[in-house]
Amino acid sequence: MKERNEPEWVVVASVGNDEEASLIAGLLQSRDIPCEVEGPSTTPWPENLGAFGMSRVLVPPENADEARQVLASREHPGPRSMDDDDTETGE
Repeated sequence: MKERNEPEWVVVASVGNDEEASLIAGLLQSRDIPCEVEGPSTTPWPENLGAFGMSRVLVPPENADEARQVLASREHPGPRSMDDDDTETGE
């Protein structure tokens, strides 16, 4: 949990539901990046419209760049060669 004297954590992802935010948090935690999830089920407000209905993944400011790189590589994994394909070719 954040201490009061620590700088504000930074939002690195904003998604439509807590489940997706939890998956993102798990990915970041697997890379030893501390994170927290804030979302409709973790806030005291009953609003569930627009930005209030979003779940957010936050990290300490010093981990924000690394977290964004991890998330960017997840969204754009890069080209794969045919040798990387695990399906059988029937040969």
